[in-house]
Amino acid sequence: MATFLTANSFLGLGLEGSYSGSTWTPNRGVLSPALKWLPITSPQVTPMQTFLRDEALRGSAVSVYDHIAGVRHDEYDAKGYLFPDTFAVLLRGILGGNDTITGSAAPYTHTIPLLNSNTVGSQPPSFSIQDFDGANAFQILGAQMSNLDLTFGAEAAVEWAAKFTGNGYTVLGSTPSASYTPANPFVPGWDVSVSIGGSALTYIAEGSLKIERSAAPIFTMGQQTPRVNFAGPISVTGSLTAIVDSTSDLFTTGSSAYGLYRNAQPMVLTLTDPVTNYATALTMTKVQFTDPKRTRGKAYVQVEVSFEAQANTTDSGGTGYAPIKSVTTNSISTAF
Repeated sequence: MATFLTANSFLGLGLEGSYSGSTWTPNRGVLSPALKWLPITSPQVTPMQTFLRDEALRGSAVSVYDHIAGVRHDEYDAKGYLFPDTFAVLLRGILGGNDTITGSAAPYTHTIPLLNSNTVGSQPPSFSIQDFDGANAFQILGAQMSNLDLTFGAEAAVEWAAKFTGNGYTVLGSTPSASYTPANPFVPGWDVSVSIGGSALTYIAEGSLKIERSAAPIFTMGQQTPRVNFAGPISVTGSLTAIVDSTSDLFTTGSSAYGLYRNAQPMVLTLTDPVTNYATALTMTKVQFTDPKRTRGKAYVQVEVSFEAQANTTDSGGTGYAPIKSVTTNSISTAF
């Protein structure tokens, strides 16, 4: 018998179907474009099989007589470092908008907005997931991203965490052949910039950003698997921890403090690879800061503040409203 090595694990993500203009044609298991291989940490396949309990009374001092298999969907969780040449596929999955490419040579610019389309119910493209754990290759089809979270800090790497809701997995008969060599290093936290109201803030120590769609399966009679895995409306929230190096802290003091009185402000989060200068810029044109809290748990004073991005037409990509828009530069000349 063999004991299998976790280090052999890998993840492939493929957008399912075809996309033209504002129309998405789902096609479970058919990839367009091809599978993208992502470096990952902490991958987890979780079968979500429900069982219906037979608790009908039979004259005995027991409570459960049988379990009958009910409906099933599966969930997939993974984390990873932010590589500019692969991160955009995750942005496509959570935002859904078409990837518009500009540039005739590297760096190519990939602009991905939120998809607003009555034709397809504003549903982002689904994923085929291929996860190899070192022993078996699991495939989950029809998966929607439920959330995409970013964490960043001056002394750490930028990390993403994603959750997917999909159909029940199948075990592939053969192991896929993964092929991925990063075209650039991952983004360190010290090369993240935050601007608010057009001004760069150089005293941010760490932060987080959460893009959430609360994807969930929809079941109908006649089949055990979901009819569809449905992505809900988008919400964008986050937090910042700043060093207090002035008596005029923008978040808590003065009659126009961001976290107390000031109206929504534009905020741009830019995550840059320091070797190639490829970057992902996340623009939120209307951000409301809330709940500023001065903390003294360290030898120096800090302030923690939460924020929520509001819908606006500037970030929408031309259709409807959106709270966020993404622009990524990298060496990839094809659309995600």
